[in-house]
Amino acid sequence: MDQIVEIPFMDVELPSLQIIGTSSDIFPLDNLIGEIIDPTNLSESFDYLVSHLENKHQREHFWPKKSEFLELLEKQLGDGSFRVHYEELRKMEVRDGAKPRIVHAPPVFKRIGIQAIMRPVENHVYQTLIHNTAASIKGRGMHWLHHVMENDLRADIENMQIYGQSDFKGFYDSIDQGLMMECTREYISDPLVLPMTDNLICVMPQGLSKGLRSSQCFANLFLSKLDKKMCSVVRCHYVEELDAPVYSGEGLIIGKGGKVIRYHYYRYCDDIVFFARDKKEAWEIYAVLVEEARKLKLTIKVSFAIRPVTEGVDFLGYKTFYDAESGEVYSLIRKRTKQKAARALQRVKSRKRRQQIIGSFKGMACHADCKHLYFKLTGQHMAKFSELGLKYTPADGKKRFSCQHMSLGSITNRPIELLDYEKDIKTRWGESRYVVLFHFVGDVTEYKFFTDSAEMKDLLDQMKDRGLLPGAVETTIVQKQGTGALRIYSFS
Repeated sequence: MDQIVEIPFMDVELPSLQIIGTSSDIFPLDNLIGEIIDPTNLSESFDYLVSHLENKHQREHFWPKKSEFLELLEKQLGDGSFRVHYEELRKMEVRDGAKPRIVHAPPVFKRIGIQAIMRPVENHVYQTLIHNTAASIKGRGMHWLHHVMENDLRADIENMQIYGQSDFKGFYDSIDQGLMMECTREYISDPLVLPMTDNLICVMPQGLSKGLRSSQCFANLFLSKLDKKMCSVVRCHYVEELDAPVYSGEGLIIGKGGKVIRYHYYRYCDDIVFFARDKKEAWEIYAVLVEEARKLKLTIKVSFAIRPVTEGVDFLGYKTFYDAESGEVYSLIRKRTKQKAARALQRVKSRKRRQQIIGSFKGMACHADCKHLYFKLTGQHMAKFSELGLKYTPADGKKRFSCQHMSLGSITNRPIELLDYEKDIKTRWGESRYVVLFHFVGDVTEYKFFTDSAEMKDLLDQMKDRGLLPGAVETTIVQKQGTGALRIYSFS
């Protein structure tokens, strides 16, 4: 593979690169149970799960049981006795396009327990995944990955003339439980947590259950080594001029010169796409993929294909093309999706149901170049909000941070960058709170937290007085010893 630019991912240290991967200083996690049974984590797990139940009567049934559930979960999770049994899983058949799939749903109580286990686990281990994977990761969905691939094609089409696409035969059913448990032990060593994660892995006679939240995370970890090996053999390009090195836990390699390396490899669950300069190079990359899959006891489907990008990359619900004459990259909605929407709109008479179908189709169409198709099917013109030049100005003049809220307990001991804040915010916890905008060091996804700590408020005001905020101030939030159940947080 002489033509392929090999980028060391884990083991080679170069003077101009910071290599990011799983850190032996952090993993395996030996004291995870405290984060799992933290009252905030248990409460938020219950709230999230119950609020997302589809049936209104179910939600009304479970809300009054919150205290009872949390008390029992704290006991079972705290002593490591929490288990999910195969006999209590409810079997359901769902359809993914033309393919029927069997999924399993545990009782609501067990789902809340799984949620409580996996939230802290995901917060730690997802930092080790490569950047170009998106399935079941907050802030990185299918549309996000679609645009990442589009942008990379525009930036380096010369080295992305040919693509290879594959997925694995019966992926979840084919995951070897022994290998999966070995994989989790690279990340977790807590003696109370491991038996519970082993139970979630082995609840099915073979493979991982399709339906448990844990399976999504475990599948990502199972393919992580394969991802990193593939990133070491595909081509890459550099993007984003930065003032200083950024240290990322998402599998990015950041050069000290301030350039981010972007690899020509993308994965959504088990659906993999990689790019090469020519077919010979693509087949050599494919040989590496086959070998890495063999190590994991996975089989690549016979439908694997290597084609020029001018024929269109069928990935994530879109066909993405490169027009050699104009030099433009553009995307169209997959034919099956168009036909399904057109037939539904022709068949459905209910105005409410019709608007739901139009909204769903628009959610796909707005990420592709198909305004005319949208008008033809719906009779409505589609305009992107970003093109309208509209900007909301709140009447009270206060800033609004439209991003995910995270509790202070869930971000302690993790390096973050403070970006901005707003004072005297009224919340359901009380008045005069500060809301702080931040992101984790090396990540671009923004989050916010609320605080009523007099110490943190004063320090934020001092940062603003010195002109540091809005800006980027790196810090770590630590928890101090309080009185009784009181938790005190501070910057360090």
